[in-house]
Amino acid sequence: MCGRIDAHDPIGVNNLISILDIVLPEERFPPRYNIAPAAQLAAVCFDGGYRIAEMHWGLLPPWAKAGMRPLINARAETVREKPSFKKLIRHTRTIIPVNGFYEWQRGGAGKRSYYFSSTDENALALGAIYSSGNEGEPQCCIVTTAANGIMAPVHDRMPVIIPRDAIGDWLRSDDEAVIDALMRPCAEELLMQNEVSSYVNNARNEGERCITPVHAG
Repeated sequence: MCGRIDAHDPIGVNNLISILDIVLPEERFPPRYNIAPAAQLAAVCFDGGYRIAEMHWGLLPPWAKAGMRPLINARAETVREKPSFKKLIRHTRTIIPVNGFYEWQRGGAGKRSYYFSSTDENALALGAIYSSGNEGEPQCCIVTTAANGIMAPVHDRMPVIIPRDAIGDWLRSDDEAVIDALMRPCAEELLMQNEVSSYVNNARNEGERCITPVHAG
């Protein structure tokens, strides 16, 4: 799954999305190292042109019953089948530009925290889908896929990571084969991991300490 992300560096994010000739204003991208579901995210979508949109992380389908928890992830393997997602994956895809994301390795001694980031860029484009909530607020859900070799020792799922040169395809293509090909584990050489401290476990904690490797220095 993907349940916590880091988005602290607008320069890195803008380098990533510059391929679309758009800029994310820094005032819309305050440094946040420890973003949990229910937060507002800066997203990129296409509706006649590329644009930046504020989206709520967590999607409630129109038929949701009272008390239903928002859906924060959609599995790539079933996204075309689930009533909550099948129209969205066809028509309303978005990317969430981030600097990295977190996952936890669970074992007999408790859980260990890991931070995943790009090896060759300062940011990652997470594939997501979105809709408008009952009050018209855009809400998004990150698509996940099977873990690659870097991720697998920590968790069996990972977010779909869209290569920089395929961001336009993810946002605009009507070809299901093109989209399905992007909903696969990213190449291992594009992702690196570092163990970080349990400080990040509390979503109220913020700052660079969240991403500092435990073995640094």
